[in-house]
Amino acid sequence: MPVRIVRIETGGRNTVLHLDRFSTREASQALSGRYLEAPARSLPGGSYYWGDLIGLRVEEPGGARVGELVEIFRTGGNEVYRIVGDHGERLVPALRSSVLRIDLAASKMIVAPDDAEEVR
Repeated sequence: MPVRIVRIETGGRNTVLHLDRFSTREASQALSGRYLEAPARSLPGGSYYWGDLIGLRVEEPGGARVGELVEIFRTGGNEVYRIVGDHGERLVPALRSSVLRIDLAASKMIVAPDDAEEVR
C-alpha cells in the first residue's frame, strides 16, 4: 500500500522521514525493518543503477573472461566493482579508463586488461 513522504529531515546522524498515516513514533514502529521503495527514474546516459550491474559477465576487450560482477561499493572518490572469476577476485574502479563498455542487453561489461604488477 503506497505511503506518501510528507517531510524529510536530514543533517543529524540519521535521515528522518515523516509519512502520512504514521503521525506518531508508536505508529511508525510497525514499519521497522521494512524496505522503502520508490519507482526507478530514468538516469542520464552512461549512468546505471547498481542492481542493473550486479550479475553482469565481465570480459576484457579480446573476449577473455574475467568473471561476474558480484558487488559494488563506494570508496573515496568513486565506486569499485568486485568481480569474481575462475582466477580469483579482481577490484575494478568505476572509471571510464577501466570500464570500457557496459551492455545491459547482452548482460556484459568490458573492462581494461589488468596490467598491474604483483606487489610482494
